[in-house]
Amino acid sequence: ELHYKEAEWTLEKNYDTIEKLIELNQSLDLHDSAIGMLEYVRKEQPDVQESVIWYQRLQQWDKALEIFQRQEAERGPSFQTTRGQIRCLFEMSDWETLVPIFERIWSGNDQKLQLASASIGMSMAWAMGDIDRMEFYLSALPNKSRDKSFCKALLAVYRNNFDDAAKFINDAREEMESDLSSHITESYNRGYAQVFMCQMLTELEEVVMYKMAPDDRERQVAIIGAWRHRLSGIQQDVGMWQKLLRLRSMVLRPILDLDTWIKYVNMSRKSGQMRIARDAILQLVDDEALYMEEIHRGEVDALTPKFALQAQEYMQMKMQLAQQPQGFQGGGIPLGLNGRNTGQSSSSWEGRTRRFSIVSGSNTSVNAPLDVAIRLSQQPALVYMYLKYKWAANEKREAYQMLETFASDYASRIGFDLHNPDTFAEHIDARVLANLSGHAEAADDARTIHLLARFYFKQAEWLTTVEQSVLLLQEAQAKAGLSTGESSYARRLVRRESIGVRRGRGSVSGSGQASRDGIRASDDGRSKQDAQYLYELKGGRIDKAILEAYHAATVLDRKWYKAWHQLALRHFLETQRYQIEHGHITESMAKNHVVPAVHGFFRAIQLSKSDTTLQDTLRLLTAWFDYCEFESVSQAVRDGYNSVSIRTWLQVIPQILARVHIKAESTRRLVQQLLVEVGKSHPHAIMFSLYVAARSEHAERSHSVKDVLAKLHDMYPELVEQTELVSRELIRITLLFPEMWQEALRNASLCYYGHKDVVEMMKILRPLHKRVRNPETLREYHFVQMFGSDLAAAEEHMNQYFSADSAHRNEALVQQAWELYYVVFRRIEKMFPRPTSLALKDTAPTILQCRDMELVVPGMYNPDAENVYIASFDPNLYVYPSKQHPRRMYIYGSNGNQYTFLLKGREDLRQDERSMQLFGLINSLLSKDSETARRSLTIERFPVVPLSSNSGLIGFYSNCENINNIVRYYRESHNQPVNLEQRMALQFSPNWDTLSVMQKVESFEYALSNTPGNDLQRAMWYKSPNAEVWLERRTDYTRSLAVMSIAGYILGLGDRHPSNILIHERTGKVVHIDLGDCFELAAHRDKYPEKVPFRLTRMLIMPMEVSSIEGIFKHTANHTMRVLRANRESLMAVLEAFVYDPLVSWSYLNDTEMGIDTSQDTAKVTSNTSRNAQASEHAARWSMGGNGGANMSDFASMGGSKPDMGVSKAGNGYYENAEGKAWQTGNPKARAIVKRIHDKLVGTDFSNEQLTVSEQIEKLIQQATSSENLAVLYVGWVPLW
Repeated sequence: ELHYKEAEWTLEKNYDTIEKLIELNQSLDLHDSAIGMLEYVRKEQPDVQESVIWYQRLQQWDKALEIFQRQEAERGPSFQTTRGQIRCLFEMSDWETLVPIFERIWSGNDQKLQLASASIGMSMAWAMGDIDRMEFYLSALPNKSRDKSFCKALLAVYRNNFDDAAKFINDAREEMESDLSSHITESYNRGYAQVFMCQMLTELEEVVMYKMAPDDRERQVAIIGAWRHRLSGIQQDVGMWQKLLRLRSMVLRPILDLDTWIKYVNMSRKSGQMRIARDAILQLVDDEALYMEEIHRGEVDALTPKFALQAQEYMQMKMQLAQQPQGFQGGGIPLGLNGRNTGQSSSSWEGRTRRFSIVSGSNTSVNAPLDVAIRLSQQPALVYMYLKYKWAANEKREAYQMLETFASDYASRIGFDLHNPDTFAEHIDARVLANLSGHAEAADDARTIHLLARFYFKQAEWLTTVEQSVLLLQEAQAKAGLSTGESSYARRLVRRESIGVRRGRGSVSGSGQASRDGIRASDDGRSKQDAQYLYELKGGRIDKAILEAYHAATVLDRKWYKAWHQLALRHFLETQRYQIEHGHITESMAKNHVVPAVHGFFRAIQLSKSDTTLQDTLRLLTAWFDYCEFESVSQAVRDGYNSVSIRTWLQVIPQILARVHIKAESTRRLVQQLLVEVGKSHPHAIMFSLYVAARSEHAERSHSVKDVLAKLHDMYPELVEQTELVSRELIRITLLFPEMWQEALRNASLCYYGHKDVVEMMKILRPLHKRVRNPETLREYHFVQMFGSDLAAAEEHMNQYFSADSAHRNEALVQQAWELYYVVFRRIEKMFPRPTSLALKDTAPTILQCRDMELVVPGMYNPDAENVYIASFDPNLYVYPSKQHPRRMYIYGSNGNQYTFLLKGREDLRQDERSMQLFGLINSLLSKDSETARRSLTIERFPVVPLSSNSGLIGFYSNCENINNIVRYYRESHNQPVNLEQRMALQFSPNWDTLSVMQKVESFEYALSNTPGNDLQRAMWYKSPNAEVWLERRTDYTRSLAVMSIAGYILGLGDRHPSNILIHERTGKVVHIDLGDCFELAAHRDKYPEKVPFRLTRMLIMPMEVSSIEGIFKHTANHTMRVLRANRESLMAVLEAFVYDPLVSWSYLNDTEMGIDTSQDTAKVTSNTSRNAQASEHAARWSMGGNGGANMSDFASMGGSKPDMGVSKAGNGYYENAEGKAWQTGNPKARAIVKRIHDKLVGTDFSNEQLTVSEQIEKLIQQATSSENLAVLYVGWVPLW
């Protein structure tokens, strides 16, 4: 039905269909699509009259309420508007407004309205705990009401009529049986509401059991334990938790179930439902006050001695408060806390009055009464939760001041000194032992210590957020030229932005992002004022205050990962900031910041319970390698080396190998020792990587790694030898002699004819001459027999040329050599056509003989799983007809499975390997966020195993097809030309290459308007066996496309042509391949720069739901960007290591690639103009029909962005030369890349002002879909698709 309703909307644009589409998407649990439909209609038809039913379907009750109120103001009260307002107010939990409306309705004579509102009145009375009202509204419920049996059961339980309750519960189960069976057969998600109702009925029965056993404490505790355990399996949905807590509060008062209620309040706050959060806090505070008073009066027994003591303290504080002149007016309240004897006089209140004189008397906040009540609270956890709510409610100044004062108060109770925390650490162990011994007072201290650590951590976190807000404002003013007389301290902080000190907390998670952005915009002025106030309050001590607070958190909770991570990170960033400002760091900086950072990262790695410690390990390596010249740093590393698991290093082997030749001898020895230890414990995880480094042209790196291999050979001789054999033979297969010589001759011709550089020319050709003199396989012998004499003669000419001194060299010898080279080149082209398959017996017979090896299948090693060893290799390889001619090969594992790989040459797969590292971290972050985890958002990954600097293996992603082939097969089956759009564009403007930008845009839009472009959409529909599968595939396709679009934007991933994007045939998920074009390299090309942040062309948009990008795509993109921005420090750790890695940085730190203007570069370009003309003339002679000569009409068979002639990925020696360069953090181009990534993750990538997540995504989509950006792209990118 959804598919055909969407088709109906597409054909007729009938707005009666909108409501049905929203309803269908909601019923199918596609809330993002439903909201997207409304947004799409708003954009397509801005003047359309919005229906209140749309907002009700979308559960946007605040907007629906506005419409109802507007209608009532215009037309007067009516049944529809009143009933609508009641429903909206109920869903918003606005009891203060709702109760008077109900009193007016039920005091009148409108029976129709009374009957319609009875169900809501019953639920409202239940929420407010008004049993009499529940009974009143229940009597008015129609007999056919689907919830009447449940309501009767509720009331029976309240009245202790347990037999009636059991009967009504059974009736309710029978009534919902049909709904449950019909929905659950479709999918679990669609039947979840009914499943949850079953749980409600079960827990109502448990409430009865609880009530029937008033003296059986053991049974009651068991029931409560089951309830708490069951919460872990419930969706993070505020409405569901609200109902469960109402049910449980029938027997378990909120203050006795504080942990659960705190989770509920935090969930409400994070999802943007601040009113519900505030109501829950009020309920907790009221219940605590009532409970304390009941204990004091002796009406109830204190559950524990702690509650008895708290009740006494509460009443003393309340009496003191009543004696104050300001009373409960919300002013400065000079109250104290008469705690236990801690060495202070019990009558000395002055030391604690700071806790109650926090907010000025001018505080008129809606939360002012709550502020007073919270100061009376005896529950630090409740106080902490409330302060987080207050900060989120944009009352930052009051929240921070209260937090600081409460922390000071709790610290004084346990004798903790913020400015001298280490002295307290000596006493913690004794306190913990006392706690284990059962002393109640010590147990209370332990809980206070635990919470106080959270107070200090939040204090540091909020100060960092304040710093971020002020620095963003100062930076914007500085860029706009508005800042005058700025202090040196402020300038220092602004400069710090370039290294990523700005952290902040990021956007909170939840489905109410758009509304939260609106709240944020409306309260932005106050938020900035509060930030400025707190910033000035700390003055130049803000850095010290942040470090002090983080350090205090680590002292108070020595096993808390987050505290150690943030402390280490702050020290690390302070070091980087100092180095950028001064160009170096001093011994004192190393001692005061680098050493604590190293210690903190080691401690964080030890304590991490997550599936990855990648960000901490990478930061640790950076601190180690960058500052290893300081003995204090080296000693800190040696001290922490044995404190972490050896598995810690598995995920950073590429980064360690990149620095294995480091100059500091002690560090180099420790790195080698580390590699040996890793190889000893996990040899299969490191072998291929070691051989890549061992083959390096960098002598020191190669020598260092060969030392490691020699030691591992003593331990695992057969494994080391097998690895060497397999990697060597696979490299041989990647480029056969004919391909190798063709590529090398083409590059050498560019060196000679384009740049007159004979030396560089021979650097390319000399290694190949050496190879030809030592053939090993049948194919190589055959090649030497055919071309050996010509190549030997050409080499002899070149040897004669170089034998003379430079002043008397004979250019004729070079010309004679090139005549021979040209003959060889053309003969190879004629005699060796591009192969479609290769036989191992001819190309690598040694590997064909390998059987039952000790070597694990490449890329398949998992320390937590059983090893799968190589059993054999398939004797044949398939060669793809694409530009690089990758080979598809099969390896058979010891488990009987077949593993498929792409064997690629001419490409450095080390960049792809680093990209997989990044995607692994992103997947980990997405899995920890409730909203992204609920949508199962991930990036599809595959094994990447580099074999050398320009070859490697890529795990073949099975059951996938690239978009280019999907569209081609579809069009061929329907007798349509593959390049249909291009024909239309050429028909409109035949002389495409000479058109101006605006003319190309006009031609581009003409082609789009005259072609359907729905090939991918129709192919996905036709290939789906049923509508259910089609919907799942479409949803997964859209979500995976959005996730990868945002991840690719952060990485600066380019060259996203249709052949580089695959779609999984069974799941519909998008898989990206060929990830070597990173850090916006394509955007800075001289010719055909890619100005789009990611690929979002018409062909990719059409398969989405009818609301296009407004639905699932945009919501998924928002959630993904929100998570990445909130965890930007973790991402920056990986990306900085990527940027500064000397093994992979050569491609994007090149002047020509980054597009950085310097006078020298300009001079070079000018002087090379005539050479380039000669080179292009000569290129025709050496052309093999590659992409360089393509025209617009044959674009569909191609793929890729127009390559720059200055960069070639084979046979040019760039890899080896680049490995010798030590790209450090001081490199201006590397720093520019890091700054650009940081701006993306902060939201300042488009302007000086920080954008919200939704604003940033909107701008990115505008860029990606802009005709002006797409029309000027290279034809091989296929922008018309």
